[in-house]
Amino acid sequence: MIRNWKKIRTCAVLAGWLSVAAAGLWHNYAQADALQSLQELEPEPPLSAPVMLPVTGLGGTKATLPMQAGRPYMLHFWATWCTPCREELPRLAAFLDKNPDLPVIPVALDSGLPEQVQATLPRLHAEGLPVWTAARQNVEPFLKSLQEPGLPMTLLIDAQGQVRAISDGGVDWKETGAAGTVRSLLHQVE
Repeated sequence: MIRNWKKIRTCAVLAGWLSVAAAGLWHNYAQADALQSLQELEPEPPLSAPVMLPVTGLGGTKATLPMQAGRPYMLHFWATWCTPCREELPRLAAFLDKNPDLPVIPVALDSGLPEQVQATLPRLHAEGLPVWTAARQNVEPFLKSLQEPGLPMTLLIDAQGQVRAISDGGVDWKETGAAGTVRSLLHQVE
């Protein structure tokens, strides 16, 4: 009797964990379908101190954001393990392929070494995406200061290095006029 009770209890705990995992997956897939329009990003007064984040590129290249002081850019945080990120990434890769002149910097958080991230890009249908990585512990204080810890996240950074707009999830990089919208946003925060 006790042995059966332990089996029942184990099965109930396992079923509970599976339902929590399924709910999390459903939530991630629902968010992936709800991509925000770039046109919804509107510059606000500065939302942060100047961004100074260490990132690592292929071959161990070290850099600190912003890479070019005095120029606005868009910073896109994502992760290889993030389902909404994986859904959005092919769109971002296609956008950057068509618009290599636009300063959009994708940074993978807690996704391994840059070479590991690059190796996953073909599987994610995001070949050619620039590869920059950052350890979450280096970025976490910055994200907490914005009170926006979710992924994916796109930030509009002004010429002084301050955050001026934040996406609240994935962005629709395939929308009509996306490149023009990005150019307009960058121009507004020069």
